[in-house]
Amino acid sequence: MAYLGQRLLSGFTAVVFVSLALITLRDANVIGWGWLLTRIFVLLVMAAATAVIVMRARWRQRPLRVVEAVVFVTLSLYLVARTYAVGVVDPGAAAAVWTSTVAGIGFLMISYGLFVVNSLVRAAVGVMLIGAAPLTLAFFARASNPDWGTAFDAAASGRLFETALILGASAAVAIFVAFLTFTLFNYAYDQRKRTFYDLEERIGSGGMGEVWRGRHQTLARPTAIKLIREDRIKGVDAGHARRVLLRFEREAKATAALRSPHTIEVYDFGVTADGHFFYAMEFLDGLDLQSLVERFGPVPAERVVHLLLQACDSLADAHDKSMIHRDIKPANLFLSRLGPSRDHIKLLDFGLVQRAEQVEQSPQLTEEGTTAGTPAYMAPEMVVNPTGIDDRLDIYALGCVGYWLTTGQLVFDTESGVAQVVEHVKTPPRLPSQRTELPIPPGLEAIIMTCLEKDPADRFQSAGEMAAALREVPLPEPWDVRRADEWWDLHMGAASAA
Repeated sequence: MAYLGQRLLSGFTAVVFVSLALITLRDANVIGWGWLLTRIFVLLVMAAATAVIVMRARWRQRPLRVVEAVVFVTLSLYLVARTYAVGVVDPGAAAAVWTSTVAGIGFLMISYGLFVVNSLVRAAVGVMLIGAAPLTLAFFARASNPDWGTAFDAAASGRLFETALILGASAAVAIFVAFLTFTLFNYAYDQRKRTFYDLEERIGSGGMGEVWRGRHQTLARPTAIKLIREDRIKGVDAGHARRVLLRFEREAKATAALRSPHTIEVYDFGVTADGHFFYAMEFLDGLDLQSLVERFGPVPAERVVHLLLQACDSLADAHDKSMIHRDIKPANLFLSRLGPSRDHIKLLDFGLVQRAEQVEQSPQLTEEGTTAGTPAYMAPEMVVNPTGIDDRLDIYALGCVGYWLTTGQLVFDTESGVAQVVEHVKTPPRLPSQRTELPIPPGLEAIIMTCLEKDPADRFQSAGEMAAALREVPLPEPWDVRRADEWWDLHMGAASAA
């Protein structure tokens, strides 16, 4: 609300100050050009200063209310001061000037109600202040200065009823307009912030974010809601909070732009009524590939091919839109049921996604001194040449995922992330067949090892090329719907049918 108030107040004051400067030109024949030009110059400076300061200041509502009151009361006082200045020089001209002054104050009242988004009570106080302040000063001046008293008598004599009528009507209109504007604005504001989702159960949290299972209020559709809590952002460094929110927004926008059936679908993005940033996405019932291997061991080769082909489809879509995921890993590949398919892969977490053309200007949006991605799945060029990365780093990471699925082990299993990164840069990986008892077709093993080449030029040059190679792998028995159903019924039971 403060931002809208800043825009309205800035534009209004600039227009009114300039208008007053032009109106003041009418007084030239009465008060002289010297004093007149000084007043016009002050008005123009005030107009420019108010517009710039109000728009550039990152204020909350309370300081903004003070500025609003000062601006409007100052304008009303200026109108009365103009009447006095003319009346002191030429009492006969004060009557006509007083009429325009009262009309000007009425205009300020209505403008306050129209341009300042305010509650009914605050609007009434502000309007009364605008009307009462100049009249109070006028009576004070009449009692304390004989010349100003004469000017005031000449201006107001016989016009008290007219003055009261104009100011009273203006006040009534201003308060009504303020109430109407405030009501409409709050309705629109609430509608914009309304999430239309009920939170049911928190299913994950970490750092400043939380993931909830929710349900759309109208469609009754299960939904996963990812939140960044406002109270957690306030307690951290401003730069870090900005990076978190930028990553969060980028993740939502990037995911929403993709259309592969193997990419998580985003339904909505915005800010809740209590200030939490959120986006809503489809709720997936199943488990990720990290948990799959940890719970059930290495995966048969034909199923590995089935899963990697789906991941390639999602990556091909992202790469066609010049998006590099940069954090491909088993935990970001979710296995779930979609329609009749119980082995449907969804790629998650596009928080580190980056457009290829942006890499050279900004290779990462992470903490200073850190590298984007997960060490166990990080391509060598992320360390050696971070400004020269392209789609092929995702191919490397997907090869690491294939290695994990076939062997149940990391490509390089070290004690620290730093050591893992060094191994990815310098050490050739062992063949998957040397680290598992499950049979691995030579064609599949060759595909995984091609993905894990240190030089990007030696890998598959696209996700589509990798997918084509996977389709050519000879398999003793394909992984089909029947085998998938049997596995889910055996290992997941009723959970898979939810």
